[in-house]
Amino acid sequence: MTMHVPRPPRASTARGSDRARETLRILTENITSGRWPLNSRIPTESELMAELGVGRSTLREAVSSLTALGMLEPARSRGTFVRSLSPVSALLSDFIGSHANPEILQVRRLLEVESTRLAALLRTDEQLERLAAAHERDLNDDQSQGVVRGATPGEFHAIILEAAGNSLMADLHAGLMRGVRTAMARGEMVPQISAAERLADHGRILDAIREQDPVRAAQAAADHVDHDLTTAG
Repeated sequence: MTMHVPRPPRASTARGSDRARETLRILTENITSGRWPLNSRIPTESELMAELGVGRSTLREAVSSLTALGMLEPARSRGTFVRSLSPVSALLSDFIGSHANPEILQVRRLLEVESTRLAALLRTDEQLERLAAAHERDLNDDQSQGVVRGATPGEFHAIILEAAGNSLMADLHAGLMRGVRTAMARGEMVPQISAAERLADHGRILDAIREQDPVRAAQAAADHVDHDLTTAG
């Protein structure tokens, strides 16, 4: 009996798979390294094709994979935005989205107050420098990265969650923010304060973390969350 020996994949297919994996790796690294900050708009499709030397289908496959993981989010007519620095479980996001909006905001308060308290205790000098730099970029409203202002917690809060040293808390917060963005897109949650007021809140949080004062940091975070967003209607 003749043994059937599987033929190796065609060279073009293998090269295509390698390009797709490498493209996905590079895009992921751009997010996790902070090159593309949280809530920033990534380069356009044509810019990325030129930079990476790949075709449209390969690039779209990689973007689609990261979208499914909750790390990227396409926005019609506005581009594609970074929404999480790590994969967000679709199951977690769906589970959170099944709860009432007031409950989502209550859990947001718990996570942000405690993470800010921990950040004041545990932050490193390097994390403090990055937090201050993120706040400075927000103050200068630098649009060069296409950062979305005043929508949902972005790079500033992401660094606080990193400094808190609790990866589970960070993942829960990322899933929660996906639910918040969905509610805001539907008009079910709305901001209560201006961008200037939000930045002033961030300044008080930054000062408390800089001074390593966990009590003041937690209070500043609580004050911020309590008047940042509210349910509509």
